[in-house]
This record gives sequence, C-alpha cells and structure tokens, in this order.
Amino acid sequence: MRRFCFCLAWLASLLLFSCDRVAEGDRVYEAGVVEAPAPPRVPPLAILRAGEFPLWFQIADDGPRLIERIEDAVYSAALIPWPHAAHVRFTLAQDDELLMAVNRDGFVRLSPWPAHPGGVGLYRVPGGEPWRLYTVGAFVRPDPDGSPVALLYRNEWFLHQDVPPPAHRLWGFDEYSTEPRPVPMPSLDAFPPEEGWDLDVLRRGGSGYWYYRATRRNAARQEIAMLRTDSLGREGQRTSLGDFHNAARPEPLSAAPPGLREMLALALAEGGFGSATVVSPDFQSCRRFASGPEGVRAHAFFSGGSVPGSAFLIATGPSGDAVYLQAGLRSVRRFSLPGLPEGFVYTGIGMAGDTVFASWEEQVGFSIGAAGFMAIRPPELD
Repeated sequence: MRRFCFCLAWLASLLLFSCDRVAEGDRVYEAGVVEAPAPPRVPPLAILRAGEFPLWFQIADDGPRLIERIEDAVYSAALIPWPHAAHVRFTLAQDDELLMAVNRDGFVRLSPWPAHPGGVGLYRVPGGEPWRLYTVGAFVRPDPDGSPVALLYRNEWFLHQDVPPPAHRLWGFDEYSTEPRPVPMPSLDAFPPEEGWDLDVLRRGGSGYWYYRATRRNAARQEIAMLRTDSLGREGQRTSLGDFHNAARPEPLSAAPPGLREMLALALAEGGFGSATVVSPDFQSCRRFASGPEGVRAHAFFSGGSVPGSAFLIATGPSGDAVYLQAGLRSVRRFSLPGLPEGFVYTGIGMAGDTVFASWEEQVGFSIGAAGFMAIRPPELD
C-alpha cells in the first residue's frame, strides 16, 4: 500500500511538472526610454507534492535523483572522506525558500509553487568542474537582504589533490541562474589565489563579526592568517587564535532572538538535546545555540519572527525524533521523521511552504556514502 501511494505521489509530481518562463515580449517605450525584458526564470526540474509518505532524493552525478525507498540508497555509493563526498553541506533559508549548497555538485533551491497549492519547485544549479575539484567551506548571505554565496577551497585532508587553490572562491546564484557565477568580495580578495592563498573557513561569530582564515604554503613553511571584519565589503583585521576558535563555539541561549529563545529552550529540554544548529530566514548563516553541555546536537528550522504570533520551530535529532512548537504556546508536538537504515543519520532540516525537507547521510567515521534529502508533510503539523 505504501508503495502504491508513493507511485501516485510521484506520478502526480510528474503531471505537475512545469516549465514556466517569463515571456520576452515587446519592449515598452515610454518617454523615450526602452525597458528591456526581464531575463527568463529558470524552470524547475519538477514540482514536488509531498504527503504523509516521504519522497526520497539521493545526490547522484547528475544532481538529485528520486529513489523509491531509502533502503535503495544503502551501499549505492562508495564511502569517501567527507571533504570529497557529495552531500548537503550547508542549508540556508531565504524568505519562503530553502537553499542547499551541495558538496561536489552545486546548489539546490526549493521554492513554493503558487500555481499548485502545496507544491514546491525543485531547482538545481550545477557547479561543473570547479565544484567537482573543491570542498564547500561555507554558505552565507554577506548582506542581510542579499543573495547567498558559497566558499570553495582545496581540502587535502585524507586525500592529496595536486590542484591549485580555486581561481574563484566565492560563488552565487539566483532564480535566473543556470550555473553559479563568481562573486567578488574585497575582504577575501585581499588574499589572491594566484599568489597561492586559499581560504578554508568563513563564519559569522556570535559577536557579529565575520571570521575567516587564509593559508599559503611554500617550500619553506606554511603561512596562516586569521582575520575578522564587521563587513565582508571591507578588509579584515588580524585576530588571535583564541578569538578565532571562540567564534566557532555555540552561542548561549540568551543570545538567541527573543522570538526564538523560549521555543528553542523548550525544544532542547523536551528533545533531550544539548545544542541545536538553527537555520532561519532571519539569519545570514546557520547559528548554533547551546543550553549547557554539548550532548546530542539537534538540527532546527525557525520560521522567523517578522509576523507576531506566527513563528514556529521544528527540530530533529540525528535519528529523526522531532518536535514542533508554535510561538506563544507551551505545548510541544512530538513526531518522527521516516526511519533510516543503520549507519544513516539526519543532518539538517528546514521547510519550504508546508513541506518539511531533511538532509540525510550514510556515515562511517569521517566518511560518507550515500547522501541526499527527503520531503514529507507530516500530519502532526496540519
């Protein structure tokens, strides 16, 4: 019966496949000014209509690929050290969209589809050769209202690569992109790759500063520079090793925005979690908050606090034991994401429209085998 329902859901998604494009009609002439037509929006790969039964996607060489069951992913990919394996590396939320930076592949965008209530457009922006050679080190929005960018760097842990630092280290995209585009950034461009500099860390600390690390090796020694800046539009200033490491520590719950703080404290207590990595449209990057000792780390999605009383939080542990909370209510709804095979874990969660998306991986030590994401509309959230 489950397989029959799954087939119906996938058949419906195929029937809903759409290729909407902005028409390049006549130009508009007004007061002697010529208005050029808007560039065509990129059509989605498919329109997803998830229901009570999950839709499973595995990351393949040609992007996300639908599989019938999560068990079909077991041992379907060789175990590879994580810097060189394809998997959902980072997730961001922007407005009502969910965005993923996929290691060794490119970007995935999940956007509600207004023409079909409950539908979500699945978009892929393949990175091509640069993404196959390098590791995704960060995925952030440099400006609060700006587009996201991903940082690529050369990671030689576990596997030596005889490749130079990436010629372009920052890459961005938007709804019109068919491929990522290089993005200049004054603070990072002060360490040019043609001079051997590579940047392997870019994060926003709880202090509000951006922190990044530049490295350069030569025959005699390796140079390392740790820097921070209040704006990625300006060059950074050197900072201490302690300051740099402290920026990677989780923030206390007291540092969370008021709309999130109470719900997150309740979610951590009820779920038995020590900390949570939170994705939200309100954040320029994912942020990690801790209530005490680390313990089990949860992954959470906060809808944002722009509309009073409408905010919600959804959080899950690695095994898929999840909780859902609404702003202003003390009640906690418990539910479970679909079960995973042994050795698999959930690594992130978010929502686009009414659909929950959760990334998953097959993990053995520092290595990753099969990886992908899942889409579902749990009845507990209706």
